[in-house]
Amino acid sequence: MNTYYIVRHGKTVWNTEKRTQGQKNSELTEQGVEHARQFSRKISHMHIDEVYSSDLKRAYETAKIIRPSSEIHLEKGFREINFGLWEGLTIEEIQKNYSELYSSWQTSPEEVAFIEGEKIIEAFERVKQAFWEIDSKHENKHILIVAHAMVIKLLLVGFLDAPINKIFNIVQGNLAMNVVKTKNKKATIVTMNDTSYLD
Repeated sequence: MNTYYIVRHGKTVWNTEKRTQGQKNSELTEQGVEHARQFSRKISHMHIDEVYSSDLKRAYETAKIIRPSSEIHLEKGFREINFGLWEGLTIEEIQKNYSELYSSWQTSPEEVAFIEGEKIIEAFERVKQAFWEIDSKHENKHILIVAHAMVIKLLLVGFLDAPINKIFNIVQGNLAMNVVKTKNKKATIVTMNDTSYLD
């Protein structure tokens, strides 16, 4: 059995501006850095065997703040969805310029392919493959993963064998912690979206 602490990165400038980030980067805000420090203190008493992070800067920097003395394994499979031409835009701009695609995204996300981006079903398979490959490498370990909102939502719906459109029924705040245990290639969700430790 492995135990995972799956965490979303700290708040960024684009999070504050409500812009779609995807695989483009935006710097952590002061609050994002401070919340990462709070999370670091929360888990300071816990034994963590391995640390994995998306290779996107906002996730990697969050991981470094949380576990400054640990080796951090960068995992491309945990990159955020490639939203293509939506990246850098606000929801209002997306609704105005890509209304038909946005409507499909809200109702049937599993059918969406973002313009100059990726198909959601491809992102779903990428994220699942990355997680289970990591799981196959370890046994009886406590593992921290720092990733992104949609990546974590895709993982969670996968663990639940739920339809992809259920991602919109899951909240993932910045520095939210999800605890997941795996055994025999099956996952059990213990905690979801825990931000109770944040000021």
